[in-house]
Amino acid sequence: MAGIVPKFSALLTTIPQCVLGGATVSVFASIAMTGMKLVASAEMDYRNSSIVGLAAALGVGVSQATAALSTFPEWVTVIFGKSPVVLATIIAVLLNVILPKSRDEKKEEERKQKEVEEQLERDRREFAE
Repeated sequence: MAGIVPKFSALLTTIPQCVLGGATVSVFASIAMTGMKLVASAEMDYRNSSIVGLAAALGVGVSQATAALSTFPEWVTVIFGKSPVVLATIIAVLLNVILPKSRDEKKEEERKQKEVEEQLERDRREFAE
């Protein structure tokens, strides 16, 4: 929007840096709290706590010890060393795929899959008529 309307862009440049900083802190605090609520609302069994713990530890660890990536090619350092969020997200997704799920989670997934298939079949019948 600011790139299309130059007057709006000029108006944004008049905002003091301290106001922008305060707004940024407020927005990121809100995002962090939403993430914490999401993690707290999930059932924290061994699998989930492993995923959250390892992803958070590697994300924070690599951001604090950037020399840990010095033996890797430069592109690895640029991608993973500059943003701990990228590394933590990739680790969490990979662990979620790799670590085995509990029996309850498997049963729930099977039940949901069955519901989806039944709904698809009902939709096919409805649209075929």
